[in-house]
Amino acid sequence: MNKKNEMKIRESLKAVYELYSSIDDFIFTTYNYEQDFFDEHIVSYLMGLDKKISTIGELKEADDWIRRNHISVYYDRNALSSGTSCLTVPVYPQNLKTGGVFHPKVIIIFGNLKGKNKQSAHLFVSSCNLTVSGYGRNVEAFACIEVNTLQVARSVCEFIDSLEDNDKGRHSDLKNFLSKVKADDDSVEFIWTNYNKGTKLLDYFIEKSSGDLTVVSPYFDEKGPAKLLDALTAKGKTMIVPALEGKTYNIHKSDYEELRKKHVEFSELSNDDESRFIHAKIIKFGKHLIVGSYNFTSAALKGTNAEAALVFNDAESFDFNIKNITESKFLPDEEPVSNRDEVGIDTTIPFVTVLVNWKENKIHIHADDLNDIKYSLRFDGLLEDLISVIEKEQEINITNEISNHLLKHKTFSVYRDGIICFKGLINELYSAEYRPEFSCESLNDSICEWFTFLDADNDRQNLRLINSDDEETEKVLGVMQKETSDIFDNYYLVSKAFENLIDQIRNIQENKAGEELFGFLRTKPGSIENMVNFLEKEHSENQNKDIVYEWLVANYLQLAISAFPKKIMSKDKNKICNERLSFLIEKLKNLQKVLDSKITEFVDKKYLDWVESEFKKRKDNV
Repeated sequence: MNKKNEMKIRESLKAVYELYSSIDDFIFTTYNYEQDFFDEHIVSYLMGLDKKISTIGELKEADDWIRRNHISVYYDRNALSSGTSCLTVPVYPQNLKTGGVFHPKVIIIFGNLKGKNKQSAHLFVSSCNLTVSGYGRNVEAFACIEVNTLQVARSVCEFIDSLEDNDKGRHSDLKNFLSKVKADDDSVEFIWTNYNKGTKLLDYFIEKSSGDLTVVSPYFDEKGPAKLLDALTAKGKTMIVPALEGKTYNIHKSDYEELRKKHVEFSELSNDDESRFIHAKIIKFGKHLIVGSYNFTSAALKGTNAEAALVFNDAESFDFNIKNITESKFLPDEEPVSNRDEVGIDTTIPFVTVLVNWKENKIHIHADDLNDIKYSLRFDGLLEDLISVIEKEQEINITNEISNHLLKHKTFSVYRDGIICFKGLINELYSAEYRPEFSCESLNDSICEWFTFLDADNDRQNLRLINSDDEETEKVLGVMQKETSDIFDNYYLVSKAFENLIDQIRNIQENKAGEELFGFLRTKPGSIENMVNFLEKEHSENQNKDIVYEWLVANYLQLAISAFPKKIMSKDKNKICNERLSFLIEKLKNLQKVLDSKITEFVDKKYLDWVESEFKKRKDNV
């Protein structure tokens, strides 16, 4: 807990990951799951990008990395944080029937070690959820060991068997490796509880309790820790180290005073930055040191929750960096004890899983706890329900629209009376082998598609943003002149912005035609004249600039000009507008000749011919 000795779990995870030449299984379990955090700060970080995955090229690379490293994420059904995910991560929500929560924070890495002709597995056990807070803001505790002893290997294997998923053979290679570990050494143990299986920590205490007891926990029961401590029959002095949640400890003042009469001591962990919540869960009794997910609550210690921890059985030298408690910070008796980590399962809402099987071209929906109530299901980002009335088991065929949508949206919502009551992540099978590429229904789509699936080495053509909101892309028509140079740095924005411009030109009303047409030509910040001048200037001053976007903009500008209604333009009152339009057409023709002669160096001719024919068709149809 000393700042100078502090190590971050993410950096430690990467150091262990880099010991391996290949990974055959990579398991994450967590209570709270932030999928965008996992995308950007776990997957991207371990890949070596360490930035937001923002292009289709990076998305494909990340999906390949996830498959190659056999990633799996297990999380509590009620603890999916809001956010977006574009990665195809195998996810398995856990629906505990005990009334508790799925709470273990475990990472298992299994594969082949670099420079060694042998397999190995490493086990991380921590208090860290897969969230920004867990890996960055909070003060947490974690431990990592190589799985090389019989007790740990057997316990890890049983823990894996306790996890709910739809692919029980997924971890077979890891379990086969674990079954062959024979070294007998009980200096470190892996203990866990799930569905009332495994080791109940309270029983473990009663069996092995000896010496002094120190409890570091951010959360305690509403009725206080007295009954739990009485059950332990401690054989030495007892110290409780609570954490500040805001301005108070999560123990009532009366419980504190009662325990003080029983000679229980209280201290606080030293924390240089008081804005960081101490979320660590550490228990030491005698020589035994427990690091993991167990809060000092009945749900955790008696087996209602799913939990996990590493126990180090010879930890006499371990010391806590503590300071004096502040008595005034204990909770008044009338205030409820906070326990954000253990909210419990809400059985009043359904538990729904969505599995997309690309090999079968089917979507499988399974639902529990419907209770004869009507619920609907919708993929987030779509306007219509996928299912208007959810049943226990349903199958739906995958349409082209759904296929395209699933490339970048991985979440769904369950509605009751038009209100969201449950959110989940979509799981996918056989996505690498059978999921179709993004299909193109328009010139706009084809340009987006082409310029995102070219050679990965040519990063100039790998620019399409993921999860760009249409509202943002359409701002091209209202940008300030100084921002114009940023508009065309992305092919997706080019196509979306011009499609929007062309639609607006087509929908000009005749009684406002003169004013509107002149606005689109000259006066708006994103006007056609501004864009022609910008394009001409860019090409003359920056010979090494991306020729592809210049060519695209020039073609779209011609298409926009051809959309000007000829009947309206021919009227005498629009003479000035017509003259300006003719001038711009001539400038564009001259620029187009130069661009056409250069573009073939950058784009496959077959595709270029097709796109040019599409531009021509669009002009002819205006």
